Amino acid sequence: MCRLPAMPAFTLFLGLFQIMGCGVASYHCNVPPFITGQPTAQTLMAGQSAIFTVASAGSLPLSYQWLKDGVPIPDATKSSYFIPSISSKDSGSSFSVNITNIFGSLSSIPVSLSVSPAFPSDIRFVGPNGSDSNGGTIDQPYLTIQHCATTVAPGWVCAVRAGTYREAITPNSGITIASYNGESVVVDGSDPVTGWNLYQGSIYKTSVALAPDDTNQIFVGHEMMTEARWPNSNDLFNANWAIAQKGTDLNHISDTNLPSVNWTGAKVHLWSGSDPFGHETGNVNAASSGRITIDVGQAGTCPSICPTVGGFYYLFGTLGALDVPHEWFYDSDARVLYFMAPGGADPNTLDVRAKRRQYAFDLRGKSGVTIQNIAIFAGTIITDASSSNNTLDRINAQYVSHFTDLPKASNDPTGNDFTILSVHDSDSGIIIDGSGNILQNSTIAYSAGAGIALEGNNNILRNNLIHDIDYVGDYDSGINLDGDGNTIQYNTIKTVGRQAILVSNAINQDISYNNLFNSMIYSRDGAEIYACCWQVASGTEIHHNWIHDTQIMIHGDGDRNPASGIYIDIGGSGFNVDQNVLWNNQRNIVINGVSNNPNDNFIHNNTIPDASDEAPIVISYIPNCGSSHVVDNKMIRRVTQIHSECVTSNNSPYAPGATEMPTSSAVGVGCNFDGCSSNRPPAIVGSGSVTPCPATEP
Repeated sequence: MCRLPAMPAFTLFLGLFQIMGCGVASYHCNVPPFITGQPTAQTLMAGQSAIFTVASAGSLPLSYQWLKDGVPIPDATKSSYFIPSISSKDSGSSFSVNITNIFGSLSSIPVSLSVSPAFPSDIRFVGPNGSDSNGGTIDQPYLTIQHCATTVAPGWVCAVRAGTYREAITPNSGITIASYNGESVVVDGSDPVTGWNLYQGSIYKTSVALAPDDTNQIFVGHEMMTEARWPNSNDLFNANWAIAQKGTDLNHISDTNLPSVNWTGAKVHLWSGSDPFGHETGNVNAASSGRITIDVGQAGTCPSICPTVGGFYYLFGTLGALDVPHEWFYDSDARVLYFMAPGGADPNTLDVRAKRRQYAFDLRGKSGVTIQNIAIFAGTIITDASSSNNTLDRINAQYVSHFTDLPKASNDPTGNDFTILSVHDSDSGIIIDGSGNILQNSTIAYSAGAGIALEGNNNILRNNLIHDIDYVGDYDSGINLDGDGNTIQYNTIKTVGRQAILVSNAINQDISYNNLFNSMIYSRDGAEIYACCWQVASGTEIHHNWIHDTQIMIHGDGDRNPASGIYIDIGGSGFNVDQNVLWNNQRNIVINGVSNNPNDNFIHNNTIPDASDEAPIVISYIPNCGSSHVVDNKMIRRVTQIHSECVTSNNSPYAPGATEMPTSSAVGVGCNFDGCSSNRPPAIVGSGSVTPCPATEP
């Protein structure tokens, strides 16, 4: 991507005022510290814990020193500063951090801590040593969060002591459920699986009633095990795939490498076709040596998503595929679970668990509920259209959704409407519906589908880390956006099977200050931010984001269809895209129209420090551009128009570009805690050159 030719002094000088930093690890870069996520102000109650964090990068090692009211705090020398218990004396204090390496130093913005009185008298406690017949005092706590959440009245607090709570909670409206004093609280959707007996070799079995559908998960500790499959693979995003050979068609897969297993009755997962922007699953109805007969029931998706020679696939759903450690198979008819534990160990000696509950918190129809500083394992949170003004703060949700099948809808018998693309777009991940809800300061990780399904209006997603999403490879995203007037700000979204953000309803959306990268791992023909199709984006702005490192990493069918940074597809109109920095994407910005469709998009003041041949802004098939303008973008490559005649001007290395995205300590993108930061952009230096290393003023 980045080229660093010899440059005269004058050319180098031209780039000194567009300092972007180091974007390519293979170059040696002397990088001063820089901040990608600032600390945030906090308002808490006395006795609660406070944590201030900063996301930063630069040449290592980095040193940190936190200050309170400008005075260094002893031993506060990490990227986070934790106060176990705050008091009223802390209220009004200002906290900041100095970051230093051998190339320089800088300070974060100061942020305030506001402390309200301690937990009110209207408080009840929950603890793992309690009883629901107790009075809920700190010495005699309730046993379950659910009992507290349905006992207390609006305005009351359920203070939860450290422990693991295996329950599903449907609270009263208007209450707060919070970890007491920052203690570690986990709401766990899994239950232990015991009573294992040796089946054969290193495979054990036990009788257990699990779900009869495709949502089962098995864990050892906090590590997800793999449903038995071929080819073997135990990595969500670096999976092994089989490749269909000559003789493959809509109803058959030919492969001389197929093991000698009776695959009849198994399932097939396909990533295949001329433009495989989605995956599909089906059944194996017959098997012979080197060939299986399949039924995906979706001829209407061909040729884009279709079994083809050279396409990827794997087989699962049969005991015959269980042949390596970490794998399991569940016989739902006999209610028997088979498992080969890590290292071939006896699972009776391990913490083996199975997912049993879908929802940790059910907020459907609830309003004014606050859930704070709670971890969720193997479960999620759901709201609905009547949910309002709920706040989810400092949630750490792992393994929020799981499924393996991508069926067509009953009203789409041939798949012509591509219903496989929307199988779980609104019911996976953390589900935010209704209005006035806030999800902030949280981590959402490991989902077969979406990270967050944002369905409602006027909701806020702010300062969240969302990663390892859509590992099944369907059409889900870090955030599936469908609704009006929502705000998506200061989130880091990374490692996603398809897009980071899918825009399905584009009225008055604010998508800004996000750090989006490493998506499109299991897809083609999409983007980090993808909007399709025929949307009229009234009032929607995509601005001040970093969007980068979106490349096809697993090569196969449909490679010619790019993985882009921002992609407004098939006649989307009215988008305002500005002040973004995009680099190292297979395409950076793509606007794709349809014949005689007014487009009316405003693409301006973006910076694209990318010198690769595939880097430019691409406008295609928009004979009637309406009021579309592509102007003032700082970029090296020219704007490319394919059967389009849109207005373009002043797009060059000398254009102003993203003038509101400097590298000063006052500007950050993405979330601001551990795991949120990434490489910073490279710099455009002079005419037609990119350097991965920072320029510094003389």
